[in-house]
Amino acid sequence: MLKNTSNFVINKLELFFYTWGKFVSVHPYKVILSCIILTAICSLGFLCFRAEFKANHLWIPPGSEFNLHQNWVDENFKKNTREESVLFVSDNVLTAEALRQMQQVHQAVADIQIKGKTYGDICFRVPTANILDRKRRKRHVSIGAWENSEDYYEDFYNEYLEDDELEETEQRIDFMKYSEQINISEVEGVSKNAYCNIVTTLEEKCCQRSLLEIWRYNEDFINSATQEEILDAVNLLARSPWLGHDVDYTRLLGGITRNSTGHIVGAKTAAMFWVVEVPDIEDVVASSITQTSGYEIEFADPTTLAWESELIKIALNSSSDQLKVMVNAARSLGDVSTEALFLDARLMIGGYLLMFCYTIVMLGNLNTVEVRVMLGAAGIVSIIMGLAIALGISFLLGYSYTPVHPVLPFICLGIGVDDMFVLAQCWSNMKKNPVNAGLSLPDQMGTALKHAGVSITITSLTDVCAFGIGAVTHIPALASFCVCTAIGLGGIYLLQVSWFVAWMSLDERRIAEGRDGLIPCLVHKNFKSSTSSQTSYGDIIFKKYTSLLSSIVFKCVVIVFSLGMLAFGICGSISIRQKSDLEQLLPSDSYLNQWLEVNNEFYNESGWTMYSGEIYTSEFDHWDLYKIERLSHELEKLASSQSYIRDVQSWWTKLKEYSTQNLNFSTWEDFANHNDFKQVLSDFLYSPHGLIYNSFFKFDGDLQCNHAAPRIKASKFKIEYLAFDGPEEHIAAKKKITDLIEESNIPGAFSHVQMYVVWETDQIIGFEMLKNLGMALACIFLITLLLLANMSICLMVLAMVIFTLVDIVGCLHFWGITVDMASYINIILAVGLCVDYTVHIGHAFLLSKGSSKEKAVEAVSQIGPAVFNGGFSTFLAMILLGASTYRAFVTVFKVFFLTVLFGLFHGLVLFPVLLSLLGPAAEIADQSLGSSSSSVSYSNQSSKSRKSSTSNDSGISNTSKPSCIYRQSSQYKASSTSKPCFSEDNSMDFQEHNKTFPVQSLARNEDYGNVSIQGPPFPTESHSSDLGSVKDICEDGLP
Repeated sequence: MLKNTSNFVINKLELFFYTWGKFVSVHPYKVILSCIILTAICSLGFLCFRAEFKANHLWIPPGSEFNLHQNWVDENFKKNTREESVLFVSDNVLTAEALRQMQQVHQAVADIQIKGKTYGDICFRVPTANILDRKRRKRHVSIGAWENSEDYYEDFYNEYLEDDELEETEQRIDFMKYSEQINISEVEGVSKNAYCNIVTTLEEKCCQRSLLEIWRYNEDFINSATQEEILDAVNLLARSPWLGHDVDYTRLLGGITRNSTGHIVGAKTAAMFWVVEVPDIEDVVASSITQTSGYEIEFADPTTLAWESELIKIALNSSSDQLKVMVNAARSLGDVSTEALFLDARLMIGGYLLMFCYTIVMLGNLNTVEVRVMLGAAGIVSIIMGLAIALGISFLLGYSYTPVHPVLPFICLGIGVDDMFVLAQCWSNMKKNPVNAGLSLPDQMGTALKHAGVSITITSLTDVCAFGIGAVTHIPALASFCVCTAIGLGGIYLLQVSWFVAWMSLDERRIAEGRDGLIPCLVHKNFKSSTSSQTSYGDIIFKKYTSLLSSIVFKCVVIVFSLGMLAFGICGSISIRQKSDLEQLLPSDSYLNQWLEVNNEFYNESGWTMYSGEIYTSEFDHWDLYKIERLSHELEKLASSQSYIRDVQSWWTKLKEYSTQNLNFSTWEDFANHNDFKQVLSDFLYSPHGLIYNSFFKFDGDLQCNHAAPRIKASKFKIEYLAFDGPEEHIAAKKKITDLIEESNIPGAFSHVQMYVVWETDQIIGFEMLKNLGMALACIFLITLLLLANMSICLMVLAMVIFTLVDIVGCLHFWGITVDMASYINIILAVGLCVDYTVHIGHAFLLSKGSSKEKAVEAVSQIGPAVFNGGFSTFLAMILLGASTYRAFVTVFKVFFLTVLFGLFHGLVLFPVLLSLLGPAAEIADQSLGSSSSSVSYSNQSSKSRKSSTSNDSGISNTSKPSCIYRQSSQYKASSTSKPCFSEDNSMDFQEHNKTFPVQSLARNEDYGNVSIQGPPFPTESHSSDLGSVKDICEDGLP
């Protein structure tokens, strides 16, 4: 039943493509215009264009835990800041000269003006905790006077606003004053009202961190600082003279050198940070970092983006021989990736030009008339049109453009050009068959297309289904890409059998008229192509190669080598690591990559802000404090042991210290009650110790000094993960934090870190890849089984695809590639390419005649050159990407290079060897209309017969040796009889316009001598019953 179904489908397809080929050849301009109109209509989908660059909308399912948490965070603690970082690198940055150079960079950044705004206008501001400094300046007045004299408060407050600045600029900072952490007890005597009036009007300063804040960014103090003063500062200071908060300046240093007493005497790197606040305005746009990487979910306004650009320029131009300056702005990742794309676009263009030139050379002959520049260009244009159709329809369906889509042209070019070569190869095979010499151009095109059309239909249908099934993936970006790719491949297939065939017909007319290949209006009269230009070196090479298929030694070598490569591939596939690495997005010579290398070497942290995150809670009250105590204790234990997390910034720890030092509570349990907790919390958040934690809470109302805190709606802790080496580490870390939160049983608690997007992708990418590959392979098997209807061929096709994938993945491991989203997508694309290489050979094998060995030889001879040209042209399009410094492009090059290498090896070498040994032999059966590559087709040249091409088109299909020719329903068919129709000299007397043609069995390469055909090959109605001329040929007459 399967065989009959397949035969029915194939026969109908052959008949359709034969008829369609004739129609296109007769009406090429109508077909071309129709293709243009269809493309234009589909391109209207660009009106629905929507780009998606948010990481959580690209790489993880929409209903994932991360996205649910992100929605909650956006509602309660939406991020509106961007961090900028500069690293200073030297043999020792703790010198006066290095400090002065840092000051120069800081001052240059401070002088940046964008639309009249400086950093002071766009910075994120935090409240200072310097109230204690103001109190110390009034030592001549007793503390009691503060409580009883409002006049004193006025004097104090005025001095706080005015005199303090003068005092600061007149004397150097007393570093010893800041060597102790904040002692809240020193303000015990201040009245509540006076204190609240002061603290609610404290100055807010720009959030920036560097060694320069030790001198309050005073240029004179910095320029006059000595190395001894610098070392004393980093060793002694525990509070920031700039903000008044507790600080550890060793965290700004890397490569620290200590003496025997443990004191810092040198450091190789120093960090400088700025924090910018993004305004809540309408023209806030997605940062360029999102527009290429898809890993960031930050936004920025145009002013901020312009300011960051100036910061990057200053940093890159500030390096000297003694001090190197490296920068990482919030927009750097996007800028570097975008720049790499545009710079390496010339490599892609160069590769496309190489492919275009190769395509022109292989489609035609190298002479003035038969060179096919126009046809090659038309083929490339058809692929571009297919891309437009794919994008337009996918946008209409509601899918978005994602950072994955730039890979789309590679797969479309690879498969589209392969179809072009198959069409051209079948045309060449048809032209070489001498019995087709008398056919008109429409009949020739129909004859060529009936085999080529079926072949590319099988491969295209397989590719469309293999990619279309990817729409069920849980990764939104991949689902959008797979749908777009499936539509694109389907569109390119339709354009190849219409647009390209129409241009091929026009090009054949041009050649027949002797028109120039480059300048069609120029006619070359009496043109004769040279012998050298007619030489097909590909056919010569493949003829020599196919002779090896008869060698047992060659077959043994191929099988042993293939098994060795398979073992190598299995070893690599088992060992390959699954790791998403942001470094893969960076060109190796980029300034950002240099920053990252230094940061990873000298700092025990990730350096990327997305590794810093929070633990959030929903509404809670005093009865939940023991839960918070438990969680905070466990997190601090992890941080102190440097297990999973590097640091915890918890308001709860500071609140406990405040309550015991200032409010005389023995333990936190003493205020864990309804009456005390909210008042203690309010006092803490307005104290110098707790001002920085105001942003850690969301209240159901305004927090007021000296009043109990309103109901708590949400709160957070800050945590910072260590830099992990792969999923085996960060998955365990995330699980540990999640387990601690669940065990604490805090209401609505969860952890949220930007990097969770990548980590969750790592968790599902392995399963998703295996699932998609499995479904793609199942589609390949089912479609090839349905259309080829041969179980052994289908199993061998499937095995070749699997062998190719195993070899690709294995070699990628030894080539330094890990399984991440980039390699995953390219591996999926490899399925679509490598399946084409084998299915074309399998289909040609089934259409060939003779023994398994003879069929394998003919299959490779007939379609092998087209398969090789398709693969090699794909390789040429990618070859220049190997010189790219952009690692994503390098990954594309490596995957496609291995795909072409192993795909062609398994399709043109191992597969034919297995077919010659295990393939099914030819079946003796009538063949359908032109179903064999060696068929001979004729068309009645009379006008009457042309009106009924279905009944008057003819095919003579050679079996191993035709025995008798008979006429039935105005068609000549091969019939098997016991006696051949040949005379002893292997000749037959068919006459057509007194022409004599040599007839060969292409399956066996046997020469049947000359066949003379007299009269029209198809009888007209007036002599449709006259069978005499045919009957005389056969000894036994007609059946």
